[in-house]
Amino acid sequence: MDNNTNTKKNKLRYTALGDSITVGVGSASLHYKGYVPRFEEFTEIALGVRLKTRNFAHSGDTTEEILRKVMKKEVFKRVLRSDIITITAGGNDLIQAAKVFFKTYEEDALFEALVRCKENMTKLLCAIAEEKEKHKKPYIVRICNLYNPYSEVQSAVKWVGLFNEHLESFCRFPNVKIADLYSAFLGREKDLLWWDSIHPNSRGYQAIAVALYELGYSELLDR
Repeated sequence: MDNNTNTKKNKLRYTALGDSITVGVGSASLHYKGYVPRFEEFTEIALGVRLKTRNFAHSGDTTEEILRKVMKKEVFKRVLRSDIITITAGGNDLIQAAKVFFKTYEEDALFEALVRCKENMTKLLCAIAEEKEKHKKPYIVRICNLYNPYSEVQSAVKWVGLFNEHLESFCRFPNVKIADLYSAFLGREKDLLWWDSIHPNSRGYQAIAVALYELGYSELLDR
């Protein structure tokens, strides 16, 4: 990662959006609750600036709930003023649909969840891109793909893969990159997951922060 102090401001705004992963559920550290403060620290060191961070995540939120929350005037205003935006989304859409699937073993609910997830994320990223374009201000959006807590279950491998394919497609939006949590967690689930086998533990959140950090900050350099 390049260390660069050519940012013109000594403070940048960082806004975190998402679900329980962005909340930090499962993290044992009080000072580093989840990945957000870890990524914040990495970013401050890399760019030589201070971050002003806000976290609007809520445990259990689906992409529809995240979209609804972001489109509230006060939240959207903060997002539009942000230099750095991170998003975790889609996991709860998949979990809710999977509960239906394991009752009926019919994939309709999973297909519907995939479509809704893609529609909601597209609306969110379009809204951000359209408004950001008006101001011509450098910014980055980092989206985390889904890791698979059940890598030994073939249906989970299939559907996590399909959800991640649609998340990867959002790289077509300006300044968007995808952090590959799937690969970071694959084969390391026992080491990186909390006792519930779903949320990351402190080591898992460190891995998420590193995955985000390694995407770089090229869009913000030489501001």
